[in-house]
Parts: sequence; C-alpha cells; structure tokens
Amino acid sequence: MRRSAISWMLHLVIFLGGALDALAQNETDVLRYSWVDPLGSSRTMGLGGSFGALGADLGSMGVNPAGLGMYRRGDLAMTCGILGSGTTSRWDFRQEGAMAYAVTASNFGIALTYPSVDADMPFFTLALGRQNRMPFAQRIRIDGVQSSETVSEVFVAQAINDALEWGYVSTDEALTNGDIFPHSAALAWQTDVLLPDNDNVYTSAVNGPVQVTRLIEREGRMSETQIAFGSGFQEWFYFGATLGLPKVSFDERSTHTEAATLNESDLREWNYQEDLAVNGRGWLLRGGVLLRISEALRVGLSHQTKARLTLLDTYATEITSTWMDGSTTSASSPTSNYEYIVQTPSRTTASASFLMGKVGVINADYERSNVATGTLQDSDGFLSSGYNFAAENDAVAQAYQTSHAARVGLELRAGDQSQWRIRGGGGMATSPFQGDATVADATRYHASVGGGLRLGNVHVSAAWRTAWHQEDYHFMGALSSSAPGMLERRSSILVFGAGLRM
Repeated sequence: MRRSAISWMLHLVIFLGGALDALAQNETDVLRYSWVDPLGSSRTMGLGGSFGALGADLGSMGVNPAGLGMYRRGDLAMTCGILGSGTTSRWDFRQEGAMAYAVTASNFGIALTYPSVDADMPFFTLALGRQNRMPFAQRIRIDGVQSSETVSEVFVAQAINDALEWGYVSTDEALTNGDIFPHSAALAWQTDVLLPDNDNVYTSAVNGPVQVTRLIEREGRMSETQIAFGSGFQEWFYFGATLGLPKVSFDERSTHTEAATLNESDLREWNYQEDLAVNGRGWLLRGGVLLRISEALRVGLSHQTKARLTLLDTYATEITSTWMDGSTTSASSPTSNYEYIVQTPSRTTASASFLMGKVGVINADYERSNVATGTLQDSDGFLSSGYNFAAENDAVAQAYQTSHAARVGLELRAGDQSQWRIRGGGGMATSPFQGDATVADATRYHASVGGGLRLGNVHVSAAWRTAWHQEDYHFMGALSSSAPGMLERRSSILVFGAGLRM
C-alpha cells in the first residue's frame, strides 16, 4: 500500500528530529505559533509590552481590549520600524554569528469613538487594525565542525526497511522511481550517496569523519487583523472584545553540507537542501475587563482563546554530490503540499496600573499560557491525508509546560504642559520546555525604552526594544549521540509611530 507524501515527511522527521525540526508537522509548529513575543504600537513597545491595565491606544486590541473603552475621541495611528535578528551558533568548539533584517509595520489601525445617549455608558469605540504578532526573520550559520557522524546514515536506516512493508517488490526500484522516501533516501540513492551493500542492505558513501556546515535562513511573520470594541460603565468598569484573524507566512531554506576529511574518500562533498513555505489563516477571540479601584489604581483581566490556524505546507528537497574526479550529481524531490490545523494554547493576563498624579503611570502584567495544550490535527481538506497526529500531540504534551510571563512598564510626563512622554519597561517569560527537555536556559528576557510628544491632536513617538534567549539545536539530528549545540538569539527593533486624535 503506497503512503502519502505527508507520511514520508513525518517518517523523516522521526529520524532527524531537531536537525530538521521545521520541515514537517510536529511539536515545533505548536511552539512557533504559541510562544510569541508580540510587537505592538510604539507606546506599548516602549512600556515593555506591559499595557493590560492602561488604555486609549490601538495596542489595547492585542493585550486587553477593555482599554478601548477609555477613548473619548477617535484615533488614527501607525507604527513601523526595522528589525535586526542576531543568532550566535555554538557547536562543539565552534562559534559563529549571523544576522537577519526585516522592515516591519508592527501596528496600524483606526479607532472610532461614538457618544451615547446613555449617561452610564457615555462612549462606545469600534476599532480596526493590523498587528505584527511575531516576526520570523532569522539566519543561522555554523561551519567547519568536525563530526564522526553523518546524516546520511538516516537514509541508510530508511532504505534498510523491506520494500514489502511499503507495498513494493524491489527497494532499489522503489528508490530509483522515488516511490518511497522521495524527499530523502530516494534522492540519496539517485545521487549515489546511498549505496547497495547486499540484497536489501544499504550503506553510506560517506567514508570516515566529515566537516559539517549548516546554513538556515528564515523569513516571514505572523500578523493579526483585529476587529474590536470597547466601552465603559460609570467611569469605573470598562469592557471590550477583539476578534483576531491571524495570518501566517513562514519560509525556510536549510542547507546541510558534509565534506570528506580523508583524501581516499571518493565522495568529496554532499549537501542536502530543504525548502519549506508555510502559509495560512485562522481566528481567535480576546476579551477583557478593567476596574477603576480608586483614582490612582486600576486592575485588569483579559483572556485569549485558543487560536485555530489552518496551514498549508509546501515542501521540496534536493541532494547534490561531488566526487573525487570533479563530477557532480543532483536529484530533486517533487513538491509536496499538505494542509493541517494547529491550535495554539489560550492565554490569560492579569494587570494592574498605578497613576502617579501628573508625574506618570506604572503598569505590571502577569501572563500564563500552557504550551502543552497546543495540538495538531488533520484539516479534512483537499490537501490533507487523514493523519491523526497522535504521536506529535503526545510529543507536545511531553516536551512543553506552562510558561509564565511578567512585564512592567513606566511612563513619565515632562514639559510645561506635560506634552512629553518618557517610557521604559521590560520583562521575562519562563521556558516553555519541560525541565529535562532542553539543556539551554530558554527563559526569554526583553527590555525597552521610548518616548513621545503630543502636540494638540497629533502624537508622535519612538521605541527601541530588544529580546534575548537561548535554545538547543541538534545540528546532526535529535537521535545523534553527540550533545546538542546552542543558539543564542537576540532580536532588536527600532520603531516610529505617529497618530491623529479625531
């Protein structure tokens, strides 16, 4: 019985694990779209993302939409900037840094505030906006690492399976035609990286230790179109809701190269290139309330439901082998398309703000999200396969845990008419990984500074934000006997915002 393309992709990931963790549907998809570090308006970013008990800003739609109830007139605003994402790769005794850049419109939208005939609820605000929830720009590079292992052994393990298991009489013929493992072992067979040893027994053409180079380039973003409303009751209770329509665009090109270190090796070098594009859309709901406890103290509570994302993966691979005589052989896989669903975990945020008279305001947020509750499932669409993702969902539950985030922000007012704003903030989010699932400290930290100026109905602002954390990376595969490498990531963004109160 012939298996679908997605079955081959999932079987490949079982072997390669972390080394190719973004190349098929697995627990990494849940983490990528769940453990977000969202951008927002220049004001919310300047406050370190701490905004749950504040309001009258378009950024409220993505934090606590009850803040929209504090508007007394409309608002038209936009925030855009430049992102720089740096990754330092550490593996064995090697270390190498790489940078990726992107231009981003992090937040733009409009809020329309209407007066009401109800004295208890004097204003009602409708808002429409778009927010960049997570940029994916990243470049990972490391080269010259000596390894006694070779990824080509993965292809050997695939091919050793009796062809009858897959419904074919001859494994050689099935590999030649690309009927089995068309994205991996079949290409290795067609380029002579995979060689026959005996009947239905295979071996790798890689002879002895190798020098490994790995290059990964990622780009794209997860953005969210937001439709929201907010209002207040007697100036002490505010409420609001947001319909979020996430959109995912993620592209990755990964090239794994192994060069022979022994002069007598016939295979001088081979590389395995993978191209993945993920596109999709989804929906979620976000609701919140704000209470004015006193003239100075406000508290807020918001909850975001699970996001349901319907995603389409487009995946293709290529293997190229270079031999001692200078000849080169290449083989490319067919392009596979597969549609599936990711449900990200819900998140709850509790907030409090304290107004320091005319001096300024301080806000603190606490957020909780259990990443282990994220799931993968078949979409039942035209490009789905009916796969049940039971193994992948078990992996999610075993690898991840609840992540706790804390953020604090301070805004000070200055100038003769308090027209200037000085902002700063920061915070952290605990690791989403189970304690024994990672070596690196995956706790994520961030800090920001910013400022703004109000001149009549016009407001302009700027903010700079940086975030950093560590993560494991298995350059030779999760089943490799060697210790994982480490990625030290730091992303910084400089944004500028402008708006008009209407």
